[in-house]
Amino acid sequence: MGGTHDSTSLDLALARDGDQEGFRRFVEATEVDVRRFCAWLCQPSADLDDLLQETYVRAFRGLSSFRAESSGRSWLLSIARRVCADHVRHVVRDRRNLAVAPTSDDRMECLSGYVDMIAIVDNLSTHHREAFVLVAVFGFSYDEAARMLGCPRGTVQSRVARARRQLIEATKDSAVA
Repeated sequence: MGGTHDSTSLDLALARDGDQEGFRRFVEATEVDVRRFCAWLCQPSADLDDLLQETYVRAFRGLSSFRAESSGRSWLLSIARRVCADHVRHVVRDRRNLAVAPTSDDRMECLSGYVDMIAIVDNLSTHHREAFVLVAVFGFSYDEAARMLGCPRGTVQSRVARARRQLIEATKDSAVA
């Protein structure tokens, strides 16, 4: 195994070697993160459970490709990102509406009232939103996010910085409104 030795990665390595219990533990340990990540990328919808299931189906089919060069969690979120991209392409092709009413839990209190953070983050471009969510929400390093997004570290840093500037401006605008 490579340099990653967290329990989730170890369970994934066991699953790769045929241990069904290891895969079950891996799913249990990562399900909340995958669900949250898919919700950030695709917005909560009736398809969220399908996205989660498709992510784990692809992960199971691709177990042999896990090399433990990164964490099992980042490997899985890379798969989830591709699942979400496929989903969005399909939705755009079918011209379905992805608009979702945010819940009260999606709001952040500021000095002048509440700000709907989901709506503000949703207005970021896909590239900026992906980078921001991986680094600022999930806590991945720039290097890990770069591997997951398939781009250089500097690109991720730039996207996160731009996303933060856009979020600050949008928060100011929303707080004034």
